[in-house]
Amino acid sequence: MKTSRIELWTLLFVFAFFPAAAEAQNVFRLYGGLAPTTYKISFDQNSPYGSVTAKSNYTAVNAGLTWISPKGIYVDFAAQQSLSATHDLWSSVTSEKQDFSHDSYTLTGGYTHAFAQGASVSGFGGYTASSTVLHAPRPPLTFSKDTFDSQGIFVGAGGGIPALRGQFSGSVAIAGMKGKWKNDNGFSNTADTTFGFSLGGAYTYPITPALGVTADLRYQQYKYNFGVVNTASAYTVTEKITSLGVRLGYRF
Repeated sequence: MKTSRIELWTLLFVFAFFPAAAEAQNVFRLYGGLAPTTYKISFDQNSPYGSVTAKSNYTAVNAGLTWISPKGIYVDFAAQQSLSATHDLWSSVTSEKQDFSHDSYTLTGGYTHAFAQGASVSGFGGYTASSTVLHAPRPPLTFSKDTFDSQGIFVGAGGGIPALRGQFSGSVAIAGMKGKWKNDNGFSNTADTTFGFSLGGAYTYPITPALGVTADLRYQQYKYNFGVVNTASAYTVTEKITSLGVRLGYRF
């Protein structure tokens, strides 16, 4: 689950640098890029796996499209997919790392207001869903992969200021999330709704009036409370995602 798929920087860039154009017509912006990412998911001592943490370092591909109305209302759809990656959850069982993947999709709607001097503020909300797959060595384990699916709604706010011939922006969001953990040998458990947060910061530089490049840093953290299943006790799973990416955006 990645509320960081909130592409707030796109909207701040458009309204800070092109307020007159934004007021005159609808604006569309297409963007894409790469983001080196660190993913960690930790289980407490009551989980079926005991107190362990799985870690994966990978490069994620990001892409999306934003529509902005003349009045500053916007809708953004973003997708992210991890490239080839591994994780180390089963290092106590095998020296070989196992395959890993993480995909997410986010739909965001909100309102951005640009001030005369170029600063801007935004409020937003939306829906996000993600799927994480951690493969496992079989044998000695009785299953070959775990799947963690999560989804939820979020709200947040952000702002931007012009500086260094570009635009600095930041955002914060909170989310109510649900999760489901299962493997391919019949195990399944669902987490109650829980709250988490995401933080984002970015710098956008306009290469041309229509083309811009953005560097952004993002951090997300969510703690899921899983109930009793089979003979196991209730337990918690904590997900943390940190990424530092670069992307190009084109306004048309």
